[in-house]
Formats: sequence, structure tokens, C-alpha cells
Amino acid sequence: MKKLLTLAVAVAFLMPAVASAQTPSLFSIYLKDRTPENFMKAFEHYNSMWADSSDYGAAVVLAYINMIEMEKNLGILEENMSELSSKNQFSYGNILLELGRYDEAIPIYEVLNEKSPKWSCPWRHKGEALWKQGELADAVVALNKAIETRETHYDAYVMLANVYSELDDCEKALETLEKGLTYFGKDIEDPEKEVSNIDVAFLHLDLLKKCGKKADYDNLYDKLKGLYPDDKRLK
Repeated sequence: MKKLLTLAVAVAFLMPAVASAQTPSLFSIYLKDRTPENFMKAFEHYNSMWADSSDYGAAVVLAYINMIEMEKNLGILEENMSELSSKNQFSYGNILLELGRYDEAIPIYEVLNEKSPKWSCPWRHKGEALWKQGELADAVVALNKAIETRETHYDAYVMLANVYSELDDCEKALETLEKGLTYFGKDIEDPEKEVSNIDVAFLHLDLLKKCGKKADYDNLYDKLKGLYPDDKRLK
């Protein structure tokens, strides 16, 4: 609720800009009464303004009203967390993860870990949230659990390798990554949708260098130089 109020104040600050474009009414109506109908009327109006004239003020308003709606719906999910299916709880946690709201996402994954301890994905996503929050030791535990519950969980290996690298355990990081690479394309998920193949390749290159694997490093470097000659990570 506090976030919604903050957004409302920010949106209200934009009112002079909107008024100058002679389109204050639908915006004002939505701010005073945030029904789905008022949202759709405002959205369609400002979306049309943006499409017809590339009005950046309209784009700003669209961003704000979508954020307000997002916060409202996240609040609904939070208030009804116990009534959500496991699938919806997982999706809710993933939205928060994407938004960088790790403190809110982690407890949701923990609920799923308790309910479905053999479901690998919530362990992996919790590990990602912990990693990005800087809780590296806990991230190691969660990501290892993801691998324990699904041995072919490719992106869990990649993330665990990143965590070990940040812990300055480069040998363990390289071992983990290279084991994960043996499962590339063999897992139930599309690997490219979870982690970037390019980023994985450059992580591998970095770990080979740190571990003193010169021949393997040189071979991979030459390959990446041919594929991505302008990538700054090759400098």
C-alpha cells in the first residue's frame, strides 16, 4: 500500500505535463477510482496518443499507471498467498525476483520448498535470489538442492558456478560449470531461456584463466574471438 501511495504522488506530480496536452480527465478519473474499466480507458487513450504522436508524456503516464496496476495485483497475491496454487505461488515469486525484490521472493520459494521439496525449480530460483542478494553461502545450499532434486538442471550449475566464483573458489566453480555443460540441451528446460549462452561462454573463459588452464583458455578465446570479435570481455 505504501508503494501505491508513493506512486500516486509521483503520478500526481506529472499532472501539469498531462494538462498541457489537454488530456487530464481520464488520468484523473483513474487516479481517483482505480477500477479495471477506468484503467482500460486511460491505457487505451494514452497508448493511442503515444502511437499517433510519439508523445513521451503519454509514455510516462502509461508507465505509471501500469506500475500502479502491477502493485495493486501484487498486493492481491500477497494478501491471498495461502489460497494460491503452487504454480501461481511460484509465478508470484518469479515476478518479485525479476523486480529485484529478493526479500519478498525468498519466503515464497521457502513455502514451496517446504510443500514440494523435490521440485527443483523453486530451489534454483531461491538460489538466484540469495545470490543476487549477496547471501552466497545460502545460495550454495539452495542451488545444490536444485541439482540434487534434478541432476540435469543446467542453469542451476551455471548459477552455482557464478556463486563459487564470487566466493573465490575458482576450481570448484570451473568443475561445477563444466559438469553443467555436459547437460546442455539435455534438461527439460530450454537452456537459452534461462541463462545466456554467451554469458556462460565468457564465464567459462574467465574461470579457465583464473584456474591457469592456458591451453583450454587459448582455444576458447580463439573461438569466442571469431564469434564475438567486438565483445569487451575479450579486451
